Amino acid sequence: MKKIDGMPVGNAFMPIRLKVTEADIKNGARKNENACAIAVAAVRQVKGVTAAKVHLGVIYLCQNGQWKRWHTSNGARTEIIVFDRGGRFVPGEYDLLPVPPQSLLRRYRAAAKPRPGPKRRRRRKPHYVEDVRNSAHRNDPDN
Repeated sequence: MKKIDGMPVGNAFMPIRLKVTEADIKNGARKNENACAIAVAAVRQVKGVTAAKVHLGVIYLCQNGQWKRWHTSNGARTEIIVFDRGGRFVPGEYDLLPVPPQSLLRRYRAAAKPRPGPKRRRRRKPHYVEDVRNSAHRNDPDN
């Protein structure tokens, strides 16, 4: 189970729409998942949120003493990349989406044995976005 600051992380079930303003962007820091414009907006707008960690694929909010996980929407992800690379973050409304159930099921499925038959396709090498903040997986402590 994932933990942040020794506290377990739960999945969010409801989406949140954040309005990122010029003040949030001005107070935000580039390549800092704890203090970017979206993190500043989340702490300011969402009731009970005291801390936020915004990554390219996932957003964690500490709400009422518990960490919750949201999926980063495509629009927010694009703005994060542009902002981290020195571009302008455009003020607007950005969605934090609940974690898709399919991604949760994928983790817990048992490894299937290869079936006889046609050859399996090779997996593509994943693409990593360069010159932006660390991914959430790089920040995981070693177990």
